[in-house]
Amino acid sequence: MTALATRMFPRASVLAIADFQTLVSLALFCFGGLLVSVSIIVADKYIPGEWF
Repeated sequence: MTALATRMFPRASVLAIADFQTLVSLALFCFGGLLVSVSIIVADKYIPGEWF
């Protein structure tokens, strides 16, 4: 991913690219959690039983 960020922002500093990678990692982690939560809510409508 560093190579891609360096290609997209050729004049960016190493610190800026590291911050960008941290932000992307955090965004992907949050998106994954949101996707799991929505999947459980949708599955709860169709699968009988108590989940929690």
